[in-house]
Amino acid sequence: MKFRCTHESCFRDTTCALGHIEREKCEHWSQPEDSQSSETVEQVTLTNSDIPWNGYSLGLHDLAILSGRGQPKLIGIVGPSDSGKTSLLAFVYMWLLQHGCIGDWEFAGSWTLGGWESVVQHSRWTGAPPPSFPPHTSSEGRHPGILHISFRSRKTGAMRDLLFADAPGEWFIKWARSPSDPTAEGARWVVEHSNTLLLLIDSDAFANSAKLPEARRSTRDLIEQIAARADCPVAIVWAKDDIQIQDIVRTNIEKAIEEFLPKSHSIRTTTTDPTSIEACFGWAIEATELWQPATVLAEPIMSADLFLSYRSTHFDS
Repeated sequence: MKFRCTHESCFRDTTCALGHIEREKCEHWSQPEDSQSSETVEQVTLTNSDIPWNGYSLGLHDLAILSGRGQPKLIGIVGPSDSGKTSLLAFVYMWLLQHGCIGDWEFAGSWTLGGWESVVQHSRWTGAPPPSFPPHTSSEGRHPGILHISFRSRKTGAMRDLLFADAPGEWFIKWARSPSDPTAEGARWVVEHSNTLLLLIDSDAFANSAKLPEARRSTRDLIEQIAARADCPVAIVWAKDDIQIQDIVRTNIEKAIEEFLPKSHSIRTTTTDPTSIEACFGWAIEATELWQPATVLAEPIMSADLFLSYRSTHFDS
């Protein structure tokens, strides 16, 4: 029996773009309605591919392949809908295309170049229509798309694999208001597995009287839940900072931040000053380097033999 995948990022010679090891368990995997008459419908049989990834966003199962050369670090970008999460990711890629580095970290490769290109395709000037911000991230599915970049330190030469989670704002709002909601599983995964969190505050929404009540409630819910459930470094990112917010509105948000996230780092970013966004991600990369989890998982001692039981301290070369 012949099947095809209806997901736009899947191809016949690659694994599932959403991370499913068994393709038939993916909701996009289906039998063509007319497998005999239509020659335009791409059909493939259930076969295993020798290619471990397809260049687009990584799925959760793909992380096991990447982890073969070391533990990757995850930078989670959290915020309500339209706060600019995907636009920040687009900036990271386009900045690296132009400059080749972020702070003291040089670009050293990526397993998801196709995924990065998908993020920035609307931001390129290729004629009509003119470039625009990336479209709203779809809330379909239950796991975030994960983008990857390898960096090399100019100071030490050490390699680091960094992951960036691209998740829709609706997931985070659901998670903030009901952490156990099954539909918020993707947001919960991002918060619980991130080595650094960037919490975006949408200046545009706070400057709009019609959007202000919902923006204020959503942001405060996120602040409280992150404070209760995340123990990694957190940066409060005032996105679109070129838009003026009333002093009283900003003061109220800053009071909530001081109450629940007193150790967080505050950063103001705007596209009118690209270096402000570069500095934001430079801080995030350094924060992932310095932070150590409160509990370190240790391998159990399986033998009384001194040689087999030896546990050394490892340093990155």
